Amino acid sequence: MGRTHGASGGWWLAACLAAATPVAASSFTLSPVRVELGSTHSRAALTLHNDGDEPVTVQVGAVSWAQPSGSDRYAPTRELIVAPPVFVLAGKSDQIVRVALRREADPTRELAYRLFFEEVPTATGATSNGLHIALRIGVPVFVAPAAKAAAALTWQARTDSAGKLQIEVANHGTAHLQVTDFEVQLGAQAHTIRAAGAKYVLPDSAVSWTLAPPEGFDPAAPLHLHGFSDQGEIVADIARVSP
Repeated sequence: MGRTHGASGGWWLAACLAAATPVAASSFTLSPVRVELGSTHSRAALTLHNDGDEPVTVQVGAVSWAQPSGSDRYAPTRELIVAPPVFVLAGKSDQIVRVALRREADPTRELAYRLFFEEVPTATGATSNGLHIALRIGVPVFVAPAAKAAAALTWQARTDSAGKLQIEVANHGTAHLQVTDFEVQLGAQAHTIRAAGAKYVLPDSAVSWTLAPPEGFDPAAPLHLHGFSDQGEIVADIARVSP
């Protein structure tokens, strides 16, 4: 399994399980961890390094990326070209993977895709006394429009039947934003709740977090948010909505 974090530089993946079962783990370095294309730069290159000693077969697939109903949805696409799509990566070695856009950038709106690097299972993939966890890394690919694009966020909160706070952010802009972390101040009280887990919010999409407020929390208290994103600090008042 894999995940991405941050906007640039290398990314280290060590696959492991928090259990007593012995695990054969693979580790890789991928750079960059996010690809940004546009009308003037329609190609990019990524480097995958195998930190292990054993060779692995890796396949790379391109998908379009949308967020209907607040969840990530992917679909096969021919709008990106990936080369090579399949390769054997020897131990302690590098592989350069090139990606190119085969369509025009949208004139007003950012386009979103992902590249998935996946290890192809082999007959020797399982160890004699444990498990082998295969590589899977998803890399965001954003294509900037010709016009200037930016995210435009609105925040709202509702209290569910279990007393939890559902914090939702909607992006009404024309470009993505990655919320890396934030905390919510509960009214005039000194109490704050911190949200964990970075999330991308694409244009015309919304994502949410579920937070547990402290006992005695006034469900009608005003909420103020302070956090950070891949584009800087976030400060916002959170509108209350009915469940």
